[in-house]
Amino acid sequence: MHHWLGTFFSVLFLIWFLSGFVMMYHTFPFLSKNQQRAMLPQQQIDSILSPNSVFKNNNRDTIHNLSLNFQLQRPVFHLTTSSGKIISKYGDNGEMVDITDSTALSIAQENLKINSDATLTKLTELDQWIPRTRFLKHMPIYKVSFNNSNKTYTYISSVTGEVLATNTVSERFWSWLGAIPHWIYFKDIRIHNTLWFQLIVWLSSLGFLMVVTGMVTGIVRYKKKPNAKFKRFKNKWYNYHYYFGLFFGTFVCTWIFSGWMSMTPFSWTPSTSLTKSELHEWQKGDFLLSDISPKIWNNFLAKTNHQKIQEANFTLFDNDVFSITHLNTSSQLHNLNQLGEIPDTEKYSVSIQSFNTNNKVTNTSLLNEYDNYYYSRHNTKELPIIRVNTTNKISYYINPKTTKVVYKCATKNRIQRWIYHGLHSLDFSFLAWNRPLWDIVLFFLLIGGTIVSFTGTVLGYRFLKRKWNKKKHKKKKSTL
Repeated sequence: MHHWLGTFFSVLFLIWFLSGFVMMYHTFPFLSKNQQRAMLPQQQIDSILSPNSVFKNNNRDTIHNLSLNFQLQRPVFHLTTSSGKIISKYGDNGEMVDITDSTALSIAQENLKINSDATLTKLTELDQWIPRTRFLKHMPIYKVSFNNSNKTYTYISSVTGEVLATNTVSERFWSWLGAIPHWIYFKDIRIHNTLWFQLIVWLSSLGFLMVVTGMVTGIVRYKKKPNAKFKRFKNKWYNYHYYFGLFFGTFVCTWIFSGWMSMTPFSWTPSTSLTKSELHEWQKGDFLLSDISPKIWNNFLAKTNHQKIQEANFTLFDNDVFSITHLNTSSQLHNLNQLGEIPDTEKYSVSIQSFNTNNKVTNTSLLNEYDNYYYSRHNTKELPIIRVNTTNKISYYINPKTTKVVYKCATKNRIQRWIYHGLHSLDFSFLAWNRPLWDIVLFFLLIGGTIVSFTGTVLGYRFLKRKWNKKKHKKKKSTL
């Protein structure tokens, strides 16, 4: 079993390990919300219609997300309903956002601050750099290819006018060597979610079986010849593969297993977001446009009077409407119902306690540093954060700058964290936060895995060659 599986999977493993070296420093180009917001122009809020009047025909829709920013000097509201529908309208006249070819090009130039010549393409299907199905609701998408030194690609939504993705020639180059082969992120495969998911699950599970059978085979071989030292086989490639596999097999096994578990097969981990009932209790009802009454809107305008912002977000907590205004790297939280009253940690604890009377809050703390479950190796997650622990071993992480629960971590999520990020990326505190120790250890293990895969590829090639020659010899013999 190991022989046949290794013959067909060693090449794939070799690709995974070689691309793993690149993945240590370069991943697939992804535009985070903070990066997207940082591109937005800064402008003062003057005379803007209230969202209640702008979306008067949609005032019964439950709000999942509501934001205000600026495009080409005009205010734009973006409404995402709980059903996932996206509606974008201008805040000065309430009309639907209309993105033309010239508008898309101007938005790209304004956000990226690039004035070089550009080619514009209107995409009606996903391409290699926006392969995920979440982009489908923005179709058609405008692709702007700048003729600058970085050969920048930018993707503009025809629905919202927002920048969805951006990448440079350097990012595309490293993606082809790293993320694309490592994640099997080829467009024609990735755009089909079910196909891609099943492919990764089956390849990693069969690969895991290959490694386990190899380790068992190695142990059996060792018991048969305990004193053979370094010449258990006449063929040197078998010897290389055997000894490197014996030493690095455990690490290869954990990597493949953790890669398999990254797909959460069998959907065994719970959601890291609030359930629908929890969100309803957190907000004390559904967040509706009618909650932003004329008084609420006037309070917002008074708070932002003569202030420049890049974006404003609106949220509901404990039946109070809050606004979060962003400018550069800073943000301000305002209670639009009761001016000046910002929730404290105790109020968050009381709200979480109301989710389930049997799941009592045990302690609440303000974290100024990452813990083992809310963290980012690239320091992209916001701090400080409020952590509320409960008797059911569930931790809720609340961003006090937005009043939102950003992460919900149950026991199975903790297990998943160690199985995936711990085993796959070696995200252990004594390694991940001690560079270059993490780099040295990972390089050493990746080199070992590469050698095991390369020797397996050579043996697989020779195995197939022998089979082919034997078949040709039989065929030739039968004709004679």
